Amino acid sequence: MASPKKCANAACSCIPPNNAKYCSPHCEGIGNKMEIVCLCGHADCAGNVK
Repeated sequence: MASPKKCANAACSCIPPNNAKYCSPHCEGIGNKMEIVCLCGHADCAGNVK
């Protein structure tokens, strides 16, 4: 079985639900823009500032 694919936002470490490209509306909304800190809002995201 293949491992789950991470969110298409480079700063995000989340796994999107149901084979989606992005994990959240935030990540989808930034499209191809580059983020240094992920603001998807998921507590487990390694890209969040703690």
